Amino acid sequence: MGKRTKTIQLNLFFTYSMIIIMVLVIFVSFLYFWISNLLRDKAFESISNLSASTSDKLDAEIQKLDYVSMNVLYSSAVKNRFVKYTNEWDKENNTTNQKDKEQIDYINNTKELIDVLFTIIGPNRPVQQIYLYDFNGRAFGTGTDNRQQNIPVNKKTWFKEVMKKNGKKYISQPMKDEELEKFAAQSESTLFISLCRVYFGNYNEPQGIIEAKQYYDEIFKSVQENMSINSNKESIYVYDNNGNIMYPLRQKMTKMDTYYFNLKNSTTNKVNSITANNPFSNKRELINYKYSNYTGWTTVVVVSENKLLAPVFDFARILLLTTLGIFLLALIVSYFAAKKITNPISQLNKAIKEFNLGSPIADVTTEHSSDLNELEDLNQAFNKMNIKLKKSHIELMLSQKHEMQSRMLALQSQMNPHFLYNTLSTISVMAEESMDEQIVELCSNVSDLLRYISSDKSPLVELKTEIQYTEKYLSSMKFRYGNKLTYSIEIEEEMKKVKIPKLLIQPIVENALKYGTRKEPPWNIKVRGHMTNTFWQVSVQDNGAGFDLEKLNGILKSIEELDRSVLLPSLEIEGMGLLNIYMRLKLYYKNQMIFHIGNHVSGGAMITIGGSL
Repeated sequence: MGKRTKTIQLNLFFTYSMIIIMVLVIFVSFLYFWISNLLRDKAFESISNLSASTSDKLDAEIQKLDYVSMNVLYSSAVKNRFVKYTNEWDKENNTTNQKDKEQIDYINNTKELIDVLFTIIGPNRPVQQIYLYDFNGRAFGTGTDNRQQNIPVNKKTWFKEVMKKNGKKYISQPMKDEELEKFAAQSESTLFISLCRVYFGNYNEPQGIIEAKQYYDEIFKSVQENMSINSNKESIYVYDNNGNIMYPLRQKMTKMDTYYFNLKNSTTNKVNSITANNPFSNKRELINYKYSNYTGWTTVVVVSENKLLAPVFDFARILLLTTLGIFLLALIVSYFAAKKITNPISQLNKAIKEFNLGSPIADVTTEHSSDLNELEDLNQAFNKMNIKLKKSHIELMLSQKHEMQSRMLALQSQMNPHFLYNTLSTISVMAEESMDEQIVELCSNVSDLLRYISSDKSPLVELKTEIQYTEKYLSSMKFRYGNKLTYSIEIEEEMKKVKIPKLLIQPIVENALKYGTRKEPPWNIKVRGHMTNTFWQVSVQDNGAGFDLEKLNGILKSIEELDRSVLLPSLEIEGMGLLNIYMRLKLYYKNQMIFHIGNHVSGGAMITIGGSL
């Protein structure tokens, strides 16, 4: 009996159950998020309506105070009688032998003023108290307190703010009134809110201040009613423009009381509804803001997302359990059918992941027994591909290695005639100046430098070695220029063991000295080294004239041409050094190299090189 052949197409029939499960999961997820978003939108709408309703009711309560104060403000009868009252008050207090007629006029005027104010207040008592203040310390009260008193209005806490408003309304924070407390019943609140404004005379000059007062509990009665109805769900807060909490009031305020106002300001002043995690309760909340242009108050309604979406969470748990049961059933049915496909594919996938180009060719072959023709063909093709890829990779790596070594040696060899040319020129100048002893010392240093340059043990050296030979070069130049030349080398100790390509820093120093000495001495060369966790870099700075714009652009253009052509820089003594260094950095560090040329802000040229660690 021959071997029975099966195809992947036949086995894929049993994977349709997984597709059904995926569709089910997608549908259930969509249903869950749709219902959640629907409830969330309704919740936002509900708390938005609640905040708008609460804000409107607060506006209505403040409008009562504002309406009374405006009636007083525009009442000529009140103004005239209060002016007359204050004038006659002065006479009564300063005249010892006052005539009976003046006393009668004073009493009648006071009664008329009281009657006018009581008429303005009306029988419904929209305000609890009205005070009229002048700027000479006199006050006239109507409502609960009908006394005439000496009260310096400029001592009131709200005086400066009211004067700034220049006739516009000012709403105070909740505060106690010791005078009105004398007339309030024990069951009544002793907190009041005042609406104040400056009133003006016939010639538009400030004459005094009107203060309309109402019980705090009366103004916030609607908020308290809403809180009692929704005590298990929403919370309501009211803030003024400065973030002071108006409702609820507690004996000791905490950061929690100003949290919602600050959250609004940190988001945007125009925000209406947001969702945020409360850092104090560690609960996610839905928050709605309603700002009143009339009062300047911000009404905030807060509801816990967990309480709001509790039905959704219950529905989600039931839905999840049902989906999980269906998923397990479909998984059991499809498992045995998919096993014959998934096992060989998994083994092949593992072989691909473990494939390493660095391993011997014999190790990349793998065999899998399977009765599926397609997988057998795929396995054989994979083995053949591994062998070919390994051979090609080895050949490519050898070729690249040889090419890089050749290019590095060619670039390094270019630096030798460049250095010799400059050194011979220096010795020639020193000979003309009869600097025999210095020439001997210079030749000794040059001998060491030539041994260092011509050494082919390794194209890489420690940064410490490169710096040593750079310092030898600077010391040699010191013989020639004497006190005209100063230099400093500052290299971090931990970066001295970093391996870098040979002859990177000395040619830059040589270049800096060559062009930096074209101006009047003294000349200064600075070499600075810095290292991070990922990069090292060395900067060489001189105090010469720096790069002129034309030469700098020429060097940058040459670098762009090198990047495009990837060719060695031409073997020219003039201007070749920087391009040579750039090419060697690029060959060794590729895109993780550092190469910056330019002029320092304090003057002179500055070149910075570096690479990855």
